[in-house]
Amino acid sequence: MNKPAYFDYAAATPTDPRVIEVMVHCLSIDGAFANPHAKDHVYGWEAAEAVENAREQVATLVGCSPLEITFTSGATESNNLAIFGLAHGLKLKGDTRRHIITSKIEHKAILEACEILEKDGYEVTYLTPTKEGIVTPSMVEEAITENTFLVSIAQSNSVLGAICDIHEIAKVCHKHQVFFHSDTAQSIGYLKMDYEHSDIDMVTLTCEKVCGPKGVGALYVKRSANVPLFAQIYGGGQEKGLRGGTVPTHEVAGLGKAFEILKTEAKKDHLRFSKMRERIIDGIKDVKGLIINGSKEHNLPNILSISFEGVDGHMLLPTLSNIAASTGSACSSADLKPSYILKAIGLSDEVARASLRLSFGRFTQDEDIEILIKEITEKVPKLIEAGSMWNVRK
Repeated sequence: MNKPAYFDYAAATPTDPRVIEVMVHCLSIDGAFANPHAKDHVYGWEAAEAVENAREQVATLVGCSPLEITFTSGATESNNLAIFGLAHGLKLKGDTRRHIITSKIEHKAILEACEILEKDGYEVTYLTPTKEGIVTPSMVEEAITENTFLVSIAQSNSVLGAICDIHEIAKVCHKHQVFFHSDTAQSIGYLKMDYEHSDIDMVTLTCEKVCGPKGVGALYVKRSANVPLFAQIYGGGQEKGLRGGTVPTHEVAGLGKAFEILKTEAKKDHLRFSKMRERIIDGIKDVKGLIINGSKEHNLPNILSISFEGVDGHMLLPTLSNIAASTGSACSSADLKPSYILKAIGLSDEVARASLRLSFGRFTQDEDIEILIKEITEKVPKLIEAGSMWNVRK
């Protein structure tokens, strides 16, 4: 069976062979397979060296000290550690602030954590982004009160690819003595980092969107900010007491290698992805009913959100059978629910359902782009025509 062209890099990416090679080395008897916390023999020392080398690779990419990197199981855990850890840590210190600011288009790992805190008496402000999917520093500043202790805004949105200026938002937060956290799962390596010279206090890091392994991530915590994080997982005091549990050497080594590759290749990838995005837009621009979501100027080069007026959303992806992409919506047994992110920027239920998130990456080829263009330009007009005929019959 011929597989469809893959356009869901924002969900998961194939692992780079160079990363796989490093990971395999940490799995075999001849490599750094041992428990990195075993201090009594050379096998443990080798594993510990592999972990610390990865920590250095991560720190080098984002521009910080290795001491500011805590390894986790992925972006979801990092987000939870940042939000619950800070809320609990401040409470134990006697800090009475109970207000968090985030946006309506954050990842569910942020939104659901905030919802849980609301049940515990915390107040959460969910900012409405611009129609392009951007949260501005002025929006944040207007929402800050004397009760605010945390703002969490992603650097780029996972569905739209729209970019927020988190460094400027962090400046606003610091002016009001508020901690700032950002989830950079989609943007890592492609946008400004340099955390040592930024007011950003915490950053969620992961490599599964940049051809690294799943199941591993990190949380950057600025030392000079004195963030009173309280651990969420216990058992052994690993990762400076912030995250208990044996560090998976092979996963962490893979994370480090993926970030090392980004350090040298991100600029080249960014340019290549930008050209691909332009080629897609140029190839489908004449399709009737096409809507391009997100920002024209402030958008990741490898995510393109599009919608089609007059198309039955239930039929869109099944019809485009030669591509593997995401609708940006959540499927349930009863209905295709419109994406909360697309709804938040003002799209109707019908248009939000008839949407595609096209995301591409390192292993996307020019022929994949041509397959995508052909699928959309040939099949979407037929869906629109079929929808029009159905409406006439009704």
